[in-house]
Amino acid sequence: MSRRKTIVIAIIAIFLIGILLYFVPLSSKSKILPKEDAKPVAVAEVTRQDLIRGITLSAELRPYQEIDLHAKVAGYLKFITVDIGDQVKKGQVIAKIDTDELTADLAHATAAYHDAKLDYDRTEAVIKKQPGLLAQQEVDDVHAKFEMAKANMEHAKTFMDYSTIIVPFDGVVTKRYADPGAFIQASVSSGTQTLPIVHIAENKRLRLDFPIPEADVPFVRVGTPVAITIKATGQTISTVVARTANKVDSSTRTMETEVDINNADLRLTPGMYAVVNVNLEGKTGVLTLPIQAVSISDQPNVWVVNSKKEIEERPVTIGMQTPDKVEILDGLNEGDQVVFGSRDNVSIGMKVDPKPVGGRL
Repeated sequence: MSRRKTIVIAIIAIFLIGILLYFVPLSSKSKILPKEDAKPVAVAEVTRQDLIRGITLSAELRPYQEIDLHAKVAGYLKFITVDIGDQVKKGQVIAKIDTDELTADLAHATAAYHDAKLDYDRTEAVIKKQPGLLAQQEVDDVHAKFEMAKANMEHAKTFMDYSTIIVPFDGVVTKRYADPGAFIQASVSSGTQTLPIVHIAENKRLRLDFPIPEADVPFVRVGTPVAITIKATGQTISTVVARTANKVDSSTRTMETEVDINNADLRLTPGMYAVVNVNLEGKTGVLTLPIQAVSISDQPNVWVVNSKKEIEERPVTIGMQTPDKVEILDGLNEGDQVVFGSRDNVSIGMKVDPKPVGGRL
């Protein structure tokens, strides 16, 4: 009996050992091999930020005002006192036209005026002493000749003044067209092609004009902030819109807009290239997401990673947009995590392991 008992015990032991050897590797394997891993996915966090939407345009500096200075009377250029680069002041005499003929015309007109004035004075004296002695027609003729002679003299004197070329505003001479002795034709109309004497530009103040697209016109008005970067100098200037055309051009669908730039140190030169950043609108402390986290369409939506680490689709209402941010008006709360970038490798309902963009969270 003891031998049978020993054999039975041995068989039972072997059976138990077999069961143990069968289940122990499975238990160990379950510890080493986890369940299916959650898929890593890039997410962005809904945060509160200040948003500023703007537009970037190209422009070119130009003088605040500039003119070609012409002569209004014909003649030879007697002298010119300025050259390219010279600074000039308002009221400064810079050139003179030879006035020999004009001088003779003025002398003739002056003499005719004096003769007419003598006749006028005599007639007035007779009228005072003996009213009615002279016919009214005779009196009227004397008065008319006097007024005509006076007008002719003033006209000749004005033309004499035109022979002196005077600077109309402070500026710099940017071009000299004539030298002493050159014959200068009279510039009497805009259609007459005459040789200017000099070109003058006001460079201590500059203009920068640029076109605002029709869609952005409602956001631009006098006083709108503008940041200007001058390519040649690297200088950045903060200013505001000085004036607008208040009209959308029918051919370009843009509105002409200008800013003024103080250039008292003459560091800037007209013709320099500039980049203009116009602030169209701004909001403070609004919910925002990167633009790559929002599907912007007729019905904008985002893919949110919920508290169960699963993806769910959620419609949102969006507001202001900048090149890299979108304002969220409704549908999300601050701190929500949203799938960032491409959605090709994930799907709604998928278990994911969120990886904040840029290492945030």
